[in-house]
Amino acid sequence: MQLNRRDFLRLSGGGLGTLLTSGVFLPKRGVKEVLRPAKADIAMLYDSSKCVGCRACQMACKRWNGLPPESTEKEALYENPRGLSEKTWTLIKLRTAQGEKGLFHKYQCWHCTDAACVTVCPTGALYKHEMGFTAFDAERCNGCGYCVQFCPFGVPHLQVESLLTGAAKATKCTFCQDRVTVGQRPACVEACPTGALLWGQRGELIAEAKERLATLQGEGFAKANLYGEKQAGGLHALSILLDDPEAYGLPTTVPTPSLAHIWQEVIQPLGGLALGATILGVIGAFLVARRNIRMEEVK
Repeated sequence: MQLNRRDFLRLSGGGLGTLLTSGVFLPKRGVKEVLRPAKADIAMLYDSSKCVGCRACQMACKRWNGLPPESTEKEALYENPRGLSEKTWTLIKLRTAQGEKGLFHKYQCWHCTDAACVTVCPTGALYKHEMGFTAFDAERCNGCGYCVQFCPFGVPHLQVESLLTGAAKATKCTFCQDRVTVGQRPACVEACPTGALLWGQRGELIAEAKERLATLQGEGFAKANLYGEKQAGGLHALSILLDDPEAYGLPTTVPTPSLAHIWQEVIQPLGGLALGATILGVIGAFLVARRNIRMEEVK
């Protein structure tokens, strides 16, 4: 089948329109805002010294976000489920350190200021909200999985939406963005019965945490420390720990993976240039074909 100039003109115009509406050119939010001061720098403080392991926060998270239960195993109570997943965004775990002493801790997205997931997200589905937390727009997620690969805490997971096509969406704690942006507290904070979870301005929570640390250290908890004040540019899910971070399975320092910055600063721009060159080629061919058709009509 021969393709005449009019057919080419029609097809190239349609192809150009497809490129322009495919989402490739959606503005990527948040990358340049990562280290800027937030307008209202909100945060959560978890005080492990007050946590009794009731898991009310974990159940509240599932309830509010409509997350299904996960199958459990017959081992110890606080090893079910084993870790965060696409179905579990908040998890209370029991760690054992220094003999038989048990240490509770709340695992979730830490909402890093310098967030690797935001850096590598190609569509802007993950972005830094002006209130400080790492927000998520599922409509913009293309299921690429880069956030899963680059997060130093292993927080995001992919939820497969179609086994046939392999289509998936990233999932993680969103800080209850649908609640906090209208003045409500996160569901987990609302549900905590012991005051182990506090919510407010990040600077005020850090000051409160340091007062509590002074008290705890005076009571014999010499290793008590505040986790998240400086890690990854500052976390918005802060924790008062009774032992070293390693005892809880947490890294002491959380450098942003260098590959994440290489991805943002080198690979993605090169991909954009290649796509731009392709589009320019389509536009050029479109204009040439259009000119030739007009010349034929004149003749």
